[in-house]
Amino acid sequence: MSGMADILGHHAATTRLWEALARDALHHAYLFEGPEGVGKHTVALRLAMAANCTGEADPPPCGTCPPCQQIRAGNHPDILVLEPAADRATPIISVDQVREVVRIAGYHRYGARRRFILIDPAEAMLDAAANALLKTLEEPLAGTGFILVATHASALLPTVRSRCQRIRFSAVPEEALQAWLEDRGIQEAGIVARASLGCPGRALSLADGQLQARHLLRDRLLAVLDGDIGDIFAWSVELCSGKRQQWRPRVAEVLDIIDDLLRDAVVYAGGGSAPLLNADAPEVVAMWAQLWPDGVTRCGEAVAEAREQIERNVAGRTLMDALLSRVAKELGTTPEARLRRLGPDRA
Repeated sequence: MSGMADILGHHAATTRLWEALARDALHHAYLFEGPEGVGKHTVALRLAMAANCTGEADPPPCGTCPPCQQIRAGNHPDILVLEPAADRATPIISVDQVREVVRIAGYHRYGARRRFILIDPAEAMLDAAANALLKTLEEPLAGTGFILVATHASALLPTVRSRCQRIRFSAVPEEALQAWLEDRGIQEAGIVARASLGCPGRALSLADGQLQARHLLRDRLLAVLDGDIGDIFAWSVELCSGKRQQWRPRVAEVLDIIDDLLRDAVVYAGGGSAPLLNADAPEVVAMWAQLWPDGVTRCGEAVAEAREQIERNVAGRTLMDALLSRVAKELGTTPEARLRRLGPDRA
């Protein structure tokens, strides 16, 4: 590993960053924004390596010098990663965590040419934590830079966004991602690349046995939506069992699956040429396409509201009961659903 040639996609972003590095003109605060798993964190760490590399690679980093190896191993004293505390029920970055980083940022560096403070995900900062960061974010000590990584940059305070130079990361083209997966010996690389929506991190997760698990979860969701209100309430209980940090990932995956089905419904109903994410279940996509356009909009708004409620610490059962009931109601109004309820004789 050297330079940035092996970074999948993001040519415009990496070119801009490495050109600034070559001119010794890196901004003191960047906001890397784009889909989850698209490679923002990877580029941030690679930039930190490049800025501190003592090897002779052109462009840097070399990947083998002591600073490169330390950063890769996650134990370089001048490369700090601020992320939600693992022992919290809700994944937040607290005021105390930010104040500690601000304190460290006020000290001289241990030996790196440039200190980097990586905050990921930046939207996990509470408002009070973000406000505690503002002054340091605007005027850090010389040689110290911040990289904020965000999937939903709009969730950040405007005062935080305005202090950062924004770098947007787009989805990797499906063909490039498929070839990358094939080089790694991934089975069904085309299906995995399509399902990952151009996000290499997500693709690797799906390839590691999660694609089949995702299909099973989707089928369970569809069965629940085709049942009665008791089925919905029972599944909400099952999904949201345990502590908040345990059920959040399960609920988030269900929300992603509903989003994918709504996306396919739009493509199918509009006669688009984009590949379907649920191509293995065309009859399901056809039924959901009957929601277009108003039903798709209402369901999409319900999913967005559920995501917001998760961040507002609404009880899992409360938000999932409401979401699943709403989607089931919308699906129950489609012609195909009405025929199914009538049965073959009356239809």
